[in-house]
Amino acid sequence: MAKDTGLLVELKRRKVVRAAVVYVAAAFATLEFADIAFPRIGLSDGAVDMVLWAGLLGFPIALALAWFFDLRAETTSVRSPGWFSAPALAAATILVALGVGAGMLWGGGDSANNALPALAISPLTTTVGLNLSGSWSPDGSQIAYDYTLNGTMDIAVSSLGGGELRLVAGGPNDELMPRWSPDGSKIAFISDDGSGMNVYWVPPTGGSRRKVAETHFLYLDRFTAIGVIGSQPWSPDGRELVFSRLEATGLALWKVELLSGEETRLTTPAAGALDLRAAWSHDGEWIAFMRQPGRPPFGLYLISATGGEPIPLVVNQSLNGSPNWGLDDRRILFTTTSTPNGGGDIWDVDVDTGELRQLTNGLGASTPIISSTGRISYSRWSHEASFYRMELGSAEEHQPISLSIGNNFSARFSPSGEQIAFQSSRQGRTQIWLHDLATGAETQLTYPAEGIGDRTPDWSPAGDEIVFLSNREGPFQLWVTGLDGGTPRRLSEQVIPMDGDFWVNARVAPRWSSDGSTIAYLAPGDEGTTLWLIDPDGSNARRTDIGVVLRFDWYLDSQRIVHTRNPPDGSGGIEMIATDLRTGEEVLLLKANASELSVAPDGSYVAYNSADGHFSINRYILPLTPATADQLPRASGEPEQITFGQGVWHVHGGAWSPDSKQIVYTKDFDRGNLYVIDNYR
Repeated sequence: MAKDTGLLVELKRRKVVRAAVVYVAAAFATLEFADIAFPRIGLSDGAVDMVLWAGLLGFPIALALAWFFDLRAETTSVRSPGWFSAPALAAATILVALGVGAGMLWGGGDSANNALPALAISPLTTTVGLNLSGSWSPDGSQIAYDYTLNGTMDIAVSSLGGGELRLVAGGPNDELMPRWSPDGSKIAFISDDGSGMNVYWVPPTGGSRRKVAETHFLYLDRFTAIGVIGSQPWSPDGRELVFSRLEATGLALWKVELLSGEETRLTTPAAGALDLRAAWSHDGEWIAFMRQPGRPPFGLYLISATGGEPIPLVVNQSLNGSPNWGLDDRRILFTTTSTPNGGGDIWDVDVDTGELRQLTNGLGASTPIISSTGRISYSRWSHEASFYRMELGSAEEHQPISLSIGNNFSARFSPSGEQIAFQSSRQGRTQIWLHDLATGAETQLTYPAEGIGDRTPDWSPAGDEIVFLSNREGPFQLWVTGLDGGTPRRLSEQVIPMDGDFWVNARVAPRWSSDGSTIAYLAPGDEGTTLWLIDPDGSNARRTDIGVVLRFDWYLDSQRIVHTRNPPDGSGGIEMIATDLRTGEEVLLLKANASELSVAPDGSYVAYNSADGHFSINRYILPLTPATADQLPRASGEPEQITFGQGVWHVHGGAWSPDSKQIVYTKDFDRGNLYVIDNYR
């Protein structure tokens, strides 16, 4: 056999091969340890990936160091060095054994502990429409839940032994998220009764409701509002209740003493973060809650019931929410989106050790709540939103134009009338898509990274660019993209809070003026949400004097708008106002619970959505008088209802075609029922 010569001999002599073997074995053991241990201490898969890349990048460095710094290399060796040595083989064997052993011990332990338990799942309700959440009576014999059987969301109590369903809170507005008090004498819930989305309680037999606290949500136009009370908002003695309150910077936790009304702030989240779905422990010492910043990581936290610094419990890239304490306060149930099937599964976590355990796979669950007898109720519901098009004045059925999966919102006609830009979450995060009205083809326009959302598109008058909101660089800001699929450009540095309006976001949607000179948007101001203007090149961002704006759209040009607001005199309700930005002149067009408005391009109508409750929203049009360039429009007749959904589906959005003859809107289908899990240990 030929002897090794040249580079190969030199590699052997400098022990480079030996160093490579030991390095690979050590890297394998380190990676195995990271893969098992990192998730246990709350680190994400990204941290494991970093270890892998560090190992790969470090390999050539280790070989180079072995080549240059082998201090024991002989320059006059007479014996050809072997590939291995006994110490190198022993070190490699030990390191590999340690890695495999760690995987078998910890990985095997995880597999045994985290194997899906044999849970028994059965339906609790089978009603048409939507159930969002249920709450057990203290003895576990009854359940209070919300449902849309009557069109709006109401609250009823049902006995598990059978009998007639008992309505305890209902009406033209929405009542939802019932929570039974520990002594069984009260049911807390949230309601949009026309004066804001607030917390109330009512006896379980029904009767007069009593207000507990104000959340500062105006009404249920933002779905985050359902999280202002969590699975266990009551203190164990029933004297206090924890809730979330909307503030200028986000959502903070507060607690209120029922008899005195005294309120105490518990958390001060960073700007844009939401603290919600709080749950009080059975011993009264701790409150668990979910914290949702503008982007991952998200997490579950604990805070002392007397206040203090929150303690992270489960923090990772998943959306972990709806915490609920187990009966002995040792474990907390929660839902997460980290499962392979896309989220909505129930897990639990050991409060002392942080050990995680997956209970379900592919369940699609929300708001798990455990009874005093150990049964878990949860809601499983679906939310699908598709576009429909109607011809104004036509008696024909409205035409579905997009039946794609996911949540599709914020549709806007292109200036040519040939395409619709919209936001869709069909791939798990919101992106901007285009729908071709002639062919029905849909193409993706923006490609945000994981954890990023592109939302609320609007066209430039030339039809060659689209402005939208995105959190590509942290907070949500204005961005612009062309139709060529190029890289979007950030329009301004100003932060535009989403306020948790995860799906619709129509409240803060930017609007490009018809003359192309200005983009208007809503952002925080001294007196609340204020109308801001910016030039299309990103310069000259300026605040207007139009404050406390709920919704808006341009009227014909870049000098006049139509917007909604709460009356300045505090009389309640919502006003629709036409305003001249140059002079400040105002004209009252309508007083109604109006939202998501859009003005016809020819100025003949303003379309808007309206209802006393979220789940019965429909589309209306208000005729306007023609106005010259120096005038404001006026209402010229009564509103006309043009969609007729109730309970099973309702309306969001609504945009006019360029010829002011068609409207495209989102038909929102909500369906869901309650289920029960037995055999939880």
